[in-house]
Amino acid sequence: MAIVADLSIGRVISDFIVLLCLAVPLLIFELLGEPNKRGFYCDDESIRYPYRTSTVSRQLLIVIGLLIPTCLKFFVLWFGKKQTAHQLCTFKYRAHNVHRMVVRLYVFMGYFLLGVCFNQLMVDIAKYTIGRQRPHFMEICLPITEVKLNGIGGEISKVSKDFRTNCPSDEHTYITDFKCSGKEVDLIKEAQLSFYSGHSAFSFYAAWYTSLYLQARCYRPLGSQLVLPAVQFFLFCGASFVAYSRVSDYKHHWSDVLVGVLIGSAIGIINALFIAEVFQRREVPEEFVHKRRLIGKYAFRQSDVELGNMIEQRPTNFKSSEMDKQLPQRIHNVPIRVISSNEGNGI
Repeated sequence: MAIVADLSIGRVISDFIVLLCLAVPLLIFELLGEPNKRGFYCDDESIRYPYRTSTVSRQLLIVIGLLIPTCLKFFVLWFGKKQTAHQLCTFKYRAHNVHRMVVRLYVFMGYFLLGVCFNQLMVDIAKYTIGRQRPHFMEICLPITEVKLNGIGGEISKVSKDFRTNCPSDEHTYITDFKCSGKEVDLIKEAQLSFYSGHSAFSFYAAWYTSLYLQARCYRPLGSQLVLPAVQFFLFCGASFVAYSRVSDYKHHWSDVLVGVLIGSAIGIINALFIAEVFQRREVPEEFVHKRRLIGKYAFRQSDVELGNMIEQRPTNFKSSEMDKQLPQRIHNVPIRVISSNEGNGI
């Protein structure tokens, strides 16, 4: 006899509403946001680099950043189902069965996308508030100013001064009276959004969240004990490559990338440990508890079940009596009866 959990369509709708509400400010920043216009020093060589196309474009980063975690999650679910015959819980919506993998992917991607919104909001607030120029700012903006000259007969004429050619490199002057003469309006806007690196923040957020999730869910070696750390290592290698490319492509200053790495990592760790609670909500069949030392606060019996905030989590007490095992359990005001493995394996 398997434990059956009824799924609530209301909760799914509310999840989508929350994500949409978080996405609205991102859309406003993208369509209507104007970066803070700040000046520059006339001899600042750090903003005179040539313009280059991105090694990792924003579209490619989003596709890879969503695809790789989803594929790894799918593999962990498939591998875990293949290795154990005991199914902890089945899910139903009304009279229809819902595949366990669909529910797990929904929970994983829900928390993942929540963190993506948090991360991007932090990035956009910093970018548009600070308005730091990118290393290729001078080439894209083509900053000029109008200089008034006294002509013959007392006539005053205006001449445009190009700061790229008429600014001596040894002239340490802070320029605020300028306008961009470049034709690419979108590129000019992007050239003032250097701090901090959104690519670096997103890539390290995804690497940390996915690595911690895999650490919590892989309660047994994936064929070899070296597979999991190797996968985690390559996740951070990919994130590092993205971060390094932002400097080599002259898209960001090194300090922009460093701050992006730190903030993206912090959001990924906080989301995984304290919002998604990947270690507290994991489930470990009892046959694997004694085979290896588990990392984290909780180790769960084979009979434990979990689905978001509705399913029970309790520390394993290997000396508990049979009477204790039969007591009804309750978490978040949702009653759940714990079913031991000898009552049936619910395939």
